[in-house]
Amino acid sequence: MSFNISEYKYLIQPGYLFITEKTTSIYGVTGSAVFVSLYDMKRKYSGCCAYSYPRPAHTNDLSTQYGTVAIKHLIRNMKNKGSRINDLKAHLIGGSDIESSQNYGRLNVEIANVVLQYFMIEILSSDTGGKMGRRFIYDTESGQSLTLKTEKIRSSDWFPYTKREDKE
Repeated sequence: MSFNISEYKYLIQPGYLFITEKTTSIYGVTGSAVFVSLYDMKRKYSGCCAYSYPRPAHTNDLSTQYGTVAIKHLIRNMKNKGSRINDLKAHLIGGSDIESSQNYGRLNVEIANVVLQYFMIEILSSDTGGKMGRRFIYDTESGQSLTLKTEKIRSSDWFPYTKREDKE
């Protein structure tokens, strides 16, 4: 398998889900947030989500900013598109503890592990934790990713498709 930088690109931000059967390069930046991708090994397509917080304070809060909500929505949507749980494999990126003293990074990774284990979805790769942020590209067709660890996340990292004048 080779890594494909597709003509289709999508910048995923915390609170968003993305599911596609078109070959797409998903770009993202994580600090304490976590990016979860589910790759359907049989149908050869992916769905992914990114979230900032592990779980909502109130059970009626259905914001996909929360890992428990985002991952369950992602699984449900992929099943609705015809995926079977046994065919789904997960990749995790992010969850560093660089942005706060509240351990959101560690807690976000723990939630991903708990939810995926509950649904019996195997985690194929995990680049999580530590003190560094991550920039990544994920290929939806192959389920492969490239990750760059960085000590400093700049505002321009969130907008890679526009010309930036800031020289940091």
